Amino acid sequence: MIKATKRRLLYKLDEKTAVSKLAQMSQRRTKDIRFLRHRKNEIDFRISTEAFTLEAEKDLIRKRNAVEKELNEATKSYKLRKRVEFIDRRVEEMNKQIETMSAQLKESNKRLDDYYNEMRRLNGNERRRREPSRDDRRQKQQEISIADIAIINKEESKREDDSSVMN
Repeated sequence: MIKATKRRLLYKLDEKTAVSKLAQMSQRRTKDIRFLRHRKNEIDFRISTEAFTLEAEKDLIRKRNAVEKELNEATKSYKLRKRVEFIDRRVEEMNKQIETMSAQLKESNKRLDDYYNEMRRLNGNERRRREPSRDDRRQKQQEISIADIAIINKEESKREDDSSVMN
């Protein structure tokens, strides 16, 4: 469970990096959303209430379209910034979740160790570390048997015979 949460956390961090770069790039090019909405509403109101020549009305519609385009870009930038904030909150939640899971895991491991030690104590097999004695070390060094020595001697004699034949 912790591994899966950590994987999701890494994904969210990568997503945050990508989205924050996009938000920074788009933020430089955009204006205030309230100002753009107000400007668009003013132009719409003028178009609908005043009488204009055809050319003047087309000019106002072009301005309205330009303002609407800027407004769309500003809205996208705003949504990206909000998404970065949401990802930050989610990352914090995941970090807290990982911390609580780790604490629960440590507590569970400690309780399991205590239960295991209690079980071994009840069975009479307490955990004791056995250190190797000097006799054990000597036996490991002397593990070559007489049969091994005979095989080694036989192979050496074969090599000597082969080398004498070649000469």
